[in-house]
This record gives sequence, C-alpha cells and structure tokens, in this order.
Amino acid sequence: MVVDTISDFLLSNNYTKKFIAIDFGLKHIGIAISDPSNIISIPYGTFSEKLLFENIGEIITNENIHGIIVGKPYHLDGSLSEMVKNVQKFSQNLENIVSCPILLIDERLSSKPYKSIRKSEKTNIHEKSACLILDDFLTLYRNSPSGK
Repeated sequence: MVVDTISDFLLSNNYTKKFIAIDFGLKHIGIAISDPSNIISIPYGTFSEKLLFENIGEIITNENIHGIIVGKPYHLDGSLSEMVKNVQKFSQNLENIVSCPILLIDERLSSKPYKSIRKSEKTNIHEKSACLILDDFLTLYRNSPSGK
C-alpha cells in the first residue's frame, strides 16, 4: 500500500525492521538499506526495473525490511517534475508485488552532488542518491512521535 504520511507508514513497524530507499531512474534504479538500528543508510546496488522487480521480494525478506521509501521528484520551486508520473507508475507496479508499505518522499537535490561524476561511475549515482533519500527519511523517522 502506498501511504501519504510518515505516521501511516510507521504504524505497524515494531522497530526491529529496516527500511529500503529507491531512487528511480528510467534506466537505473538505486537502492539503499538502513542499518539494523535505522541510523545510517548503506548503498545496496543499482538495478534495472525488471531486475529489481524480480528480486525485491527476496531483498525484503533477506534484509528484514519494514517499508520502502521512494523518492518523488520535485523542481526546486516545489512543483512536481515531469518524472513524477513515471515514479507513480513504478510505485503502483511495486505495490502489486510487495506487501510492505511504500512512502513517497521529496527527493529534491538527491542526485545533484553526483552529476559531475565520470560516465563509467554513473550507475552508482542512483544508489548514492537512494542513500540521501533514506538519510532524509531516517531523520524524519528519528524525530517523529512514532520513531524511537
């Protein structure tokens, strides 16, 4: 289920499970996973959409994941970017194959620090961006009444 608020997202977490963040791209999808204490993000990998959908269930089970955070792209002025429709479609497809909650959060500037990286390292941009998305979420998580 895709939810709108962090409260709904955290409702059933027993605080022993981790989170996964996704930086969606048309060619590459970056994944980051929180550490067991939900304090830091760890790069997990870069996947194609097909490969991610083939492996997401196993990743969720093996990594003890409570929920998925997907970056929702906004422009700097706060308006939604053209990529939002792609992210929403991706999230709906993801919702059809996973049973954990999915939260869309603002990902403004999550890949900006990595834009100048050499082309040979471009696939890592998405997993590093996923780490920034997850770090933003973990800050909200720790500061929410539902968090630790």
